Amino acid sequence: MSPIHRLEEYLAQQLLSPQGYAQYCAGDVSKSELVPSLRELSAISKSYVTHAVGEKLPSPITTTTSAEAYALYYTVINAAKILHLLPLLHFDHEEISVLDIGCGPGTAGLALLSSLNKRIRMTCVENSAPMRTVAERLLSRYRDTGTLEQLTMLTAMPQQISTSFNLVVAANVLAELDVREGEQAIQRLAERVTSGGYLVVLEPGQQSHTRRLMTLRDQLLKAMPDMVIQFPCSRADACPMLSASQTDWCHGTIEWRQPRLNAQLDDLLSFNKHRIKYSAFIFQRGGSVPQGVRVITPPEKARAGIEATICGHNTYGIARIRKGTRSENN
Repeated sequence: MSPIHRLEEYLAQQLLSPQGYAQYCAGDVSKSELVPSLRELSAISKSYVTHAVGEKLPSPITTTTSAEAYALYYTVINAAKILHLLPLLHFDHEEISVLDIGCGPGTAGLALLSSLNKRIRMTCVENSAPMRTVAERLLSRYRDTGTLEQLTMLTAMPQQISTSFNLVVAANVLAELDVREGEQAIQRLAERVTSGGYLVVLEPGQQSHTRRLMTLRDQLLKAMPDMVIQFPCSRADACPMLSASQTDWCHGTIEWRQPRLNAQLDDLLSFNKHRIKYSAFIFQRGGSVPQGVRVITPPEKARAGIEATICGHNTYGIARIRKGTRSENN
């Protein structure tokens, strides 16, 4: 069983009623068991959809019921993004410190603890009291396994945190801040990264959110040259896509075997998470820019041959393989 499917089973055990969990173990969960979650998820989704990018979003999570509903559906989706990026992070120590800003139900911690063979000291920051309660409940089980060395829950990012962390995660945080707050937040988070450590910033894979994140990437690299881009770029100068186009955005798609409760909630809500779109940037303090050229659009057939947009050091634009020259190498 994959980490994502194990995580969903754990969430079902913790967040469904005993009857609902028994139904989950046997197959589908009855709609009557899921009605409270469906109602909350519809309201949460509506608040995100109607929120204007660059404006502060009041937290839609105000009750334990809404926090549990969010955790039941969104945790595996966002954890899949963390696990997708995890192979790009390399830690030499047996114990690592992690700061998760806007931790929600403890998503980053749950993803790391379910798959990373390290002892973890976890600091979670979440301003929603119901969400903090759910996060602490879900993460606390790992104290018994010995993998969660320490868990600290905070209501906000206090100035008195002077500790540096091996990994700082900000997932779906900037989307909820206004423009100025977002600029300040990403620099403050970068300052908390230890030498050799990483800052992982994840946002929804939508045009407006991604282009905003691309702009913040440029600002951070200019303001803090020791924070070196690791993903998705193989260049450290200003993003050429931003200047070349007013509409393009650098995002990715994760193909996954969707867990069955998540798929059932999708069907009942008329949502669609069969594939997960995301935008992400990984920075490392004192790292080196990856070498090579990245293909950033799927190859398409054109009259002159096969074309794809590529990006790399001193390289950005369309690469074309002409008809008759296609081979395994090119």
